[in-house]
Amino acid sequence: MPRFFLCVERWCLSFLLLVLAAGAIVGAAAFRARSTEATGWYATAIAGRTIVLDPGHGGVDPGAHYREEILEKDLVLQIAGRLKRFLENAGATVIMTRTGDYDLAPPEIKSLAARKRYDLRARVELANCAGADIFLSIHVNTSRDPGKAGVHVYYSEKPGSDVLARYIEEEMWRYIGKERMPLPGRYFVLRETRMPAVLVEAGFLSNPREKALLCDGTYQERLSWAIFRGVVRYFGEASSSGM
Repeated sequence: MPRFFLCVERWCLSFLLLVLAAGAIVGAAAFRARSTEATGWYATAIAGRTIVLDPGHGGVDPGAHYREEILEKDLVLQIAGRLKRFLENAGATVIMTRTGDYDLAPPEIKSLAARKRYDLRARVELANCAGADIFLSIHVNTSRDPGKAGVHVYYSEKPGSDVLARYIEEEMWRYIGKERMPLPGRYFVLRETRMPAVLVEAGFLSNPREKALLCDGTYQERLSWAIFRGVVRYFGEASSSGM
């Protein structure tokens, strides 16, 4: 009898774990389906807008990394791809500064520093020549302090940038529970772009919990959705004020 009950108990535990795993998968799929479908509600505010998405780094420049195994350049490309889908589903024209693992410098430039300078200027020129309505640069962070965590949003001096940054931060609090006050940033891509520009540091690879989250597709989906919602609120305000 004890052996029989032990077998039953093990079977019940295995079944429960299977149900929980299935529930997590279904929940993730349900969020993706709901969020993708919901983008249609925002077409009025965002349709016809041109948005440049800038996944940071790429090619010989990996950006931040965890033991050279988890690379910023890969994560931000995944996040930007999800955000692109939301924006396009709502009617926006989206221009990506890169769609794969490369930078924008020509192959004849060998110096890493020179490649980086060329790459950054090419991203800015792409946005300026396109006459984009806004510029969004996506990055992830790192720190010597493994306890440091959270999303940081920086904005340029161009009018409207601070409003866009604030809306994105507010939506981060709504959808992933993390919010900080946006800060002015002096990054090259913020200084040199002519339109409202924001740089989002989506989390810290040096923080064990955030590292795991940043690698999770469902979490990336929520991050992207929060940025999307902030963008929609920004353009909704712009439309209502006649901007």
